[in-house]
Amino acid sequence: MGGQAMTNRWYAKLLALFLAVLSWYLVSGRERVDTWVRVRIETAGLADGLVLRGAPREHLDVLVRGPRGLVRKLDPSDLVFTLDARKLSPGQNTVVIEPHSVPLSNVFEVVEIRPSKLEVTVERRTSKPLPVRLRVRDQLARDYRFSATLEPPVVTVTGPESLLKDLNEVVAELQDPPMEAKGSFDAVVSPLLPDQVESAPRTLKASVKYQLNMREAALDTPVRLLYHGKGAASVAPDSVLIKFRAPAMLLREGAWRGLVDAYVEVAETLPPGRHDVPYRVTLPQGCELIQARPETVSVIIK
Repeated sequence: MGGQAMTNRWYAKLLALFLAVLSWYLVSGRERVDTWVRVRIETAGLADGLVLRGAPREHLDVLVRGPRGLVRKLDPSDLVFTLDARKLSPGQNTVVIEPHSVPLSNVFEVVEIRPSKLEVTVERRTSKPLPVRLRVRDQLARDYRFSATLEPPVVTVTGPESLLKDLNEVVAELQDPPMEAKGSFDAVVSPLLPDQVESAPRTLKASVKYQLNMREAALDTPVRLLYHGKGAASVAPDSVLIKFRAPAMLLREGAWRGLVDAYVEVAETLPPGRHDVPYRVTLPQGCELIQARPETVSVIIK
């Protein structure tokens, strides 16, 4: 009997514990709490020929009141406010957001919505043909000359009326082409357009020819004398004026000055006296000699 009484007491304690936990769960579940949830905004029903000028917002902040247990289970990814665009007309529109438009169960109460209204601008959607101009980056434009043809040369752009009104051309930018001294290549380019503006077609074929930008330069260059004979030798004049054509990028860097050379090579068997001889000029790679003055120099052997 004593064992049975003890068992009954354990059952009674377990039952009491279960009832206590159940009571706590029911009470806490019914307790109403407030919490902020984020509600995504989507637009539907906008009439053909109209376009929203920029998105009003991406989301609403909604203060929700409801049972604690259910509030914890709210999943913001399931909450979407649908902006009914059928009622919108061109111009500025004010959309008041009513609590019943927030998609929540009746067990929840919408306490506050931020913002409580949306300002929505609607414009007419228009199209027009525009010529396309190819643009290269400033650095490339300084160093190379380009000529290009685009296919097609004209695209049709579509978008909000206010954006297209002052648009007279479309720019397509050439991105890092393979560059040598000169050559040609084909590339696919895309028009650079404002947000909410699109073009047809979306890509174009650019056939590009290019060559280095060349600049003229002149340098007073010392003449080196290469002579291994037994006598003394000198050269006059001791410097010459070298005019040449060079890539613009080379001249801009400045290191080219040490790469321009003028020299005269004298045979060891040259007899004493004054001899007018030609000299040689070496230039940096990619440069073209225009003129060297004087054409000859005098070598004096003593």
